[in-house]
Amino acid sequence: MVGTVSQIDIDKSVRWYAEFLDNIPLAIYRTTLEGKLIFCNKAFAQLFGFAAVEELIGYPVVQLYRNQKDRGLFVESIIRGGRVEDFPLSLMKRDRTPLWCGVTAEVVFDEDGMAVFLDGVIRDITEAIKEKEALGHFDVTGTSSKDFVLLLNLQGDLLDIDQACADLLGFHKEELMGRPLFELIVPEGRYLFPLFLSDVLQSGQEEGILTLLDRNGTRHFLGFHAFLVKDRDKAHKIKLIAHDAIERMKYRKHRLSKEKFLGVMEMAGGVAHKLNQPLTIIGNLLNEILPDLSPHDQNYENIVKIDNQIKKLNEIARKIGAIKKYEAMEYVAGVKIVDIDKASRVRKGEEIP
Repeated sequence: MVGTVSQIDIDKSVRWYAEFLDNIPLAIYRTTLEGKLIFCNKAFAQLFGFAAVEELIGYPVVQLYRNQKDRGLFVESIIRGGRVEDFPLSLMKRDRTPLWCGVTAEVVFDEDGMAVFLDGVIRDITEAIKEKEALGHFDVTGTSSKDFVLLLNLQGDLLDIDQACADLLGFHKEELMGRPLFELIVPEGRYLFPLFLSDVLQSGQEEGILTLLDRNGTRHFLGFHAFLVKDRDKAHKIKLIAHDAIERMKYRKHRLSKEKFLGVMEMAGGVAHKLNQPLTIIGNLLNEILPDLSPHDQNYENIVKIDNQIKKLNEIARKIGAIKKYEAMEYVAGVKIVDIDKASRVRKGEEIP
C-alpha cells in the first residue's frame, strides 16, 4: 500500500542506527537506575575488555567498579543534579585491570516524570591520572583555583600542603610539615581517620568530608578526593584534593536559585500567554450577555459573579506575566510554591538576578 512503512523498512532503519552507534568512537551506554546495562556500543565493550556487546546486556555495572560504593555516590550525584560532566570514576576491566574513566551522563525520565534510565558517554582518563601521580605531589595545575592540595605519608602525616589550605587553617606551611593530619581533625571525628587510611590503601582512592580545626578552633568542612600514589607498584603516598564544602554548597545553592528563577520566568511567560486568550474571549462574551439581562433575571447575579471571577483571573495572569524574581511561600507538608504576589513585584533599587 502506498505510504505504508513496511516491517522491512523498519528493520533496515533499526540496523542502520545500531551500526551508526557502533561506529561512533565513543563509549556509549544506557543503564537502569538499579545498575543493569540495557544498551552499549562496541566502543564500550572494547573499553572494558569484552569481546561483544551481547556479553554486556543485562550485566550489573557495579561489577565494573573498583570500589562498589562509588556506584551509589555516582547515582546520588546524577539524580541530585540531573546531569554530571566528566565525573571521575575508578573502574576496572573484565580482567580486573584498573581503569580511570571520566563519565558524562544524564537522567532519562518517563512520561510520569519518574527517573528510569541513566544515559552517558565514558572515556578513558587513566593516562592523565598517571601523569598527575608521576609528580611528587599535586600542584595547582589541573585543579580548580578554589581547590586545596595535601600530601600525606601512609601513616597520615603531612608531607606537603598548599599555601591556600595552610592560610585557611591559620598556619605557616612549615608548622604543618610532619604533623599528623589526625591532630587537625575535630575530636569526635578522629576515630574515623584510621578507617580512611585503610580504605585508601585497599581501594586506591576515597571520597568524603573532613572537619578540620584551624588555629583558633574554628571548624572547616573540606570535601576531599584522596588518591593512593604508587612507586614501582608499591604504595608510596596519599594525595588529597579538597575544597571548602560550605563555599561549594553556597555556590550550588546560588546556582540552583538562579535555575529556579529562570524556570519560573519561562513558566510564567508561557502560562500568562496561554491564559490571556481564553480569558479575553470569555470576558468579551460576558460583556455582550450582561446588557441583555435584567437585574431581576435569576441568572443575572450568577453572570455578575462569573464576570468578577474572570477579572480576578485576568489580574492573576497579569501578575504571572510580570514575575521579576523567585519568591516562594510555604504550602502544606513542607512543600513550597511560588508566591505570585511577591514574585511579580520588584522593590525600588532591587536588581533582577
